[in-house]
Amino acid sequence: MPDTPGANQAQRTPPKRSSQFGVALDPNVVWLSVCAMVVGLIGGLVAQGLLELIYLFTNIFFYGTWSFAITYPIHHRLGVWVILIPPLGGLLVGSMIHFWEPTLKGHGIPEAMEAVLVGKSRVRMRVGILKPLATAFAIGTGGPFGAEGPIIQTGAAFGSIFGQVTRLTPYQRRVLLAAGAAAGMAATFVAPFAGILVAIELLLFEFRARSFIPVAISSVVATGVAVHFRGWAPLFPTPAFALTSMQELWLFALMGVLMGVIAICMIRVLSWLEDLFDHFLLKPAAIWSPVLGALLLGIIGYFYPQVFGTGYDTIRDMLNDRLSVSKLLGVSIAKFWALVLSLGSGTTGGVFAPSLIVGGGVGAAYAIAWHHFFPHFVTDPALYALVAMAAVFGGIARAPFTSIVFLFELSRNPNALLPLVVGVVVADGFVRLFSAESIMTGKLVKRGLIVRQDYTVPVLMRARIEQVMRRNFSPIAADSEVESVVLQIAPELTAALPVIDKDGHLVGIIEAHDLLKGNHKPLKVGEIARQDYVTAHLGDTVEDVTKLMLAQNVENVVVVEEGPSPKPVGVARAADILRLRRWVIEEESDELPASPSTSKPPPSPQAS
Repeated sequence: MPDTPGANQAQRTPPKRSSQFGVALDPNVVWLSVCAMVVGLIGGLVAQGLLELIYLFTNIFFYGTWSFAITYPIHHRLGVWVILIPPLGGLLVGSMIHFWEPTLKGHGIPEAMEAVLVGKSRVRMRVGILKPLATAFAIGTGGPFGAEGPIIQTGAAFGSIFGQVTRLTPYQRRVLLAAGAAAGMAATFVAPFAGILVAIELLLFEFRARSFIPVAISSVVATGVAVHFRGWAPLFPTPAFALTSMQELWLFALMGVLMGVIAICMIRVLSWLEDLFDHFLLKPAAIWSPVLGALLLGIIGYFYPQVFGTGYDTIRDMLNDRLSVSKLLGVSIAKFWALVLSLGSGTTGGVFAPSLIVGGGVGAAYAIAWHHFFPHFVTDPALYALVAMAAVFGGIARAPFTSIVFLFELSRNPNALLPLVVGVVVADGFVRLFSAESIMTGKLVKRGLIVRQDYTVPVLMRARIEQVMRRNFSPIAADSEVESVVLQIAPELTAALPVIDKDGHLVGIIEAHDLLKGNHKPLKVGEIARQDYVTAHLGDTVEDVTKLMLAQNVENVVVVEEGPSPKPVGVARAADILRLRRWVIEEESDELPASPSTSKPPPSPQAS
């Protein structure tokens, strides 16, 4: 016999809150934010520690001194012997990758993305320990990398580990992983907003308060740690830029296309070199490929020592007009090949800082060329260098918001904001037109993962159940004879029909095939009514109803009136909910809609 009216109703109906507390934001976010503060503190300290290690190894390998003083390899006095320094680092890093931890290979962000996508945001402890050490060896021996990618992976590792220790859910671990990544980025460059955005655009793929708040708190705490050690001054101070006129923005847009071409070349050349070095003849390839790549780096660095290390000093020179055109182009081309050869061969390091040099040199040379013909139309070449840096980074990472804010925070130059938006948006759009993947996702796609860096509000959250339910239906009285109902039901009926008592209250559901149970003996409809359904109200979102359906493993929904004695006003099945996806496809299609209804939310379907 079916349950009595209202039985198990609490289990089948989306919960209704009697107050506004916890409606817009899950209260668990408070605890998650406390955890994020701890992760931010750890990330800030680890970032500072990594920078100190890089300075230490740079002084040891290039100057033969034990010192933590900030220095760069460009001023070395090793002569031709400098060619042998990078292979030593390649051998050390390759050995660590081969014998201890394969995920040390690369610039770190794809590995963090993979942990989010398929690893339930679990990262091993040894990644958090070995990644900064390997990075310090790589950059300290001349690797043409930035510290940001590896520290993002390291911060993500500590966030994940903290989530595992405190037994958080997979989603909460994901938030802490992103919080750790944000902390690493923010602390490395003293850029809290860039830290937040890199977590959103490259790891979370959502902009929701439940994740944004903890990530922002972590980024702020890590920035506070960085300011404590290094002060609040911008990493790359620049002169006060000013546009000659708004017409100059066309030059920045044109430069965005040029930077898009460079970004595509970097993505594709790096992908090709990764495939090439993966099939290196000398085994094990994980050890000897980085050695060969580092040897080629050493040869390039002998002629252009600016390619060694993070290159922060070179970036400052570009942003303050201290390099000639020949030097700008030479350094940019050399840095491009130093980066793709080193990273493609399998060592470890970040791509953010190198991409700034690659774009900055070409951008400044581009401005100088235009200034030669139109001296009163082109402003400071350093401004073009700044915008070009952001454009290349935004193009290869497919993270335009991060790129714009990142370079703005690094320069603290408000007059650069409008050109930054133009250059980055054009470059990002150009890259998306001609490249399906970014430098962050290419490696993951080769492993068979599907990565979508665009995000939007899911259609299930934008629609109410009343938009998909069937309003025209015929409820069946519980005391009706099954045999008489068989004669009345259309044979093609596939939807579930509500079964009601004499007062019109819901007591269960039946489908056409359920009526076959009454062929051999007299039965009442109420006796064969099923309970495998959930009840919903008109204002419930499809997402809430879907969660309830999944939790109870049912496919049928009965929409009822509000009140203690629910009466059915609509029915829906899982197939009706899938129609929402069709609506989105039609809404976004370039073709003309088949009917006027395709330009608006789907109307309630009619019963057969």
